[in-house]
Amino acid sequence: MNRSSFLKQLFTSAIIGKLPVSITKDFRKIYLLQCFVAGFRHYEGMNLLAKMKEGDLLELVREPQNEYDECAIALHYQNKKIGFIPADTNEMLSYLLDAEALSMFAVITHLEKNAQPWENVAVAIYFVQEVDKDLPAHASYLTRIEAPHYRTINNKKDKKTEKHEAVITFDDLFDTTDRVIDLDKIPEHHQEAKRELEKNFSEYAVEMQEGGNYVHVKNDGIYSFLYDIKQEIIVKVNKEGKEFLEFFLE
Repeated sequence: MNRSSFLKQLFTSAIIGKLPVSITKDFRKIYLLQCFVAGFRHYEGMNLLAKMKEGDLLELVREPQNEYDECAIALHYQNKKIGFIPADTNEMLSYLLDAEALSMFAVITHLEKNAQPWENVAVAIYFVQEVDKDLPAHASYLTRIEAPHYRTINNKKDKKTEKHEAVITFDDLFDTTDRVIDLDKIPEHHQEAKRELEKNFSEYAVEMQEGGNYVHVKNDGIYSFLYDIKQEIIVKVNKEGKEFLEFFLE
């Protein structure tokens, strides 16, 4: 069976993600990316979570006209959008999709319903490679599924604890419009995000007690950037004593 025939049968397989040994024995999966689904709670993901199973395939859908990210790659489950490939890891994959250089697939590798929504579903992006020679030893990681690192399991805030003493969760950030970001702290690799934030929020400058170039980001368009958060969310106080939640782009 040649590569073209194999891929055609792969696409039309009635058993998603489970192919006969006779088809797969001469091929291997090369994993290009493993990540959580970004923006899961803002699309159809939460409604479909109960139906999802590990091993289910997802559709990769390019969104070159996306107003927030020209490299955006949406993930669809049963023809419904459940979120995106994280923006900080999608650039090269978007080039490959645009060039139709590889037939890439997305598969659900882990489901964790006890985590917060942005860690409910972990996926892997891969292509299928004919096994005509061994991979170099240092590249063996490309054939392995890694267990995701969960940051939000059991990361619940004690409701009796004062907010400034508690662990601030992502839910706190999503559920308030009192959010700020210091534009000067945005790193070089997020300059496009910085330009968008400056364009849309510079008129909403906030003077913090400790200084800094802070802007108030109450528009929910911020969700397009929030899935890049990897740092702790902290409370900041402005000169009038009002509390805001500060988020970071890493």
